[in-house]
Amino acid sequence: MISIRRNLRRSLLVSVTLVTAVAAVWSYHDTRDQIDELFDAELAQTARTMVALYFEHGGTTASEPGLELSSPKIPDNWTDSPTAAGHPYEKKLGFQIWNRDGQPLMGMKTQGVRLELDPDAGYGVHDGGDHQWRTFTLYDDRHQVWATAAQRDDVRDELTWQIAMRDLMPPVIGTLIIALVIPFFIARGFSPLLRVSRQIAARKPSYLEPIDASQTPEEIGGMVKALNGVFARLAETLEKERRFTANAAHELRTPLAAIKVHAQNLLSEEIEPEARQGARSIIHGVDRMTRVVEQLLTLSRLESGQAVTRQSVNLERLGRELQRDLQPVLMQRDITLTLEVADGLHLESYENGLYVLMRNLLDNAVRYTPQGGQVRLAISRASDHVLIDVADSGPGIATGDRERVFERFVRLAGQKTSGSGLGLAIVRELVERLGGTIELADTTLPADSGLSVKVELPVA
Repeated sequence: MISIRRNLRRSLLVSVTLVTAVAAVWSYHDTRDQIDELFDAELAQTARTMVALYFEHGGTTASEPGLELSSPKIPDNWTDSPTAAGHPYEKKLGFQIWNRDGQPLMGMKTQGVRLELDPDAGYGVHDGGDHQWRTFTLYDDRHQVWATAAQRDDVRDELTWQIAMRDLMPPVIGTLIIALVIPFFIARGFSPLLRVSRQIAARKPSYLEPIDASQTPEEIGGMVKALNGVFARLAETLEKERRFTANAAHELRTPLAAIKVHAQNLLSEEIEPEARQGARSIIHGVDRMTRVVEQLLTLSRLESGQAVTRQSVNLERLGRELQRDLQPVLMQRDITLTLEVADGLHLESYENGLYVLMRNLLDNAVRYTPQGGQVRLAISRASDHVLIDVADSGPGIATGDRERVFERFVRLAGQKTSGSGLGLAIVRELVERLGGTIELADTTLPADSGLSVKVELPVA
């Protein structure tokens, strides 16, 4: 899933880093240009100064062995910082003066490098072996001499690097600080959006009240407004559906009861066998329709979200009551219903909801169990939940179809038993409202086939 916060954080950090890097490169080259300008001016000034000093102190242009000054004795372990004894850069500076015939008059041999006359005034480069030397050569018309001042190239490189590093430290530190504070401000900016997201995620399916937009930022105000409109329309639609279901079920019960009474009265009369069989079919169809109506009423009550007070339910007594209510059907189909409930087992829950839940499970189990089969209702207590297991010896449900049977009005292909497809939908709705879970598995009875429905309900 794409994260806007992560992408925004990454984009900002990359952008700041790139800008800092570009600024650092630009600063380095600009610093180098300025240093080159400064040192080139210094070379020119040094050459003129040495010529003036040479002749001011009695220097001549005679072609005699030139005066070679000794290079400064500076220890190699000196740092780059100046001291009272001098500066290590002195070893990287040199000069030389020649007469017009090219005879050396005075100079300084620096680190074994002797400058040769290049009768071409201006700036140039002298190859000194391990290093290149930047030179400036001039010809003094007054004294008719050549003078060259030289500087080793690494002086400029070192100074440029030192200045660049000092200039780079503030933006680097600033980038690190920005990298630390960007996630904080992004998280703070997205907090209203996350708050709205949490409000939506925490909603129950039946809670369709508008989202609180009092602290919603302007950028998502339209989205929140649209969502509130959807919630309002959805709530209105669901309410209309619930009212229709409840009204239709109520309206259908009265004519169905009347039809059944008429059919039963017809059976009490002396009629032909075919008519008697037709009356029985009518009664069977009315019973089936009545059951569908009752299940629709149950769903309507569940979806209405009416608050129900929890109470202590005696699960053993509830199981006995269910066994007694189903006894006529069990006897008619010769089905054995086994009840396994611990004595005095109680659960804080809704008695009516538990009754409807287990009644639907047992109705399904009895309906799909063949003549002479077995059904078992087992209720046990674990540390933090109560387990309800309804097992039968019927045909069972294929693993791939077990999730589909929880949908309303879904009946699997090949089923011969009549039904409405609402039983397990009602059971799942009840289980969710009671805060539990439901699972379909192979039967836990000693039978070749069958289904086991396991419901876990929290103790508190």
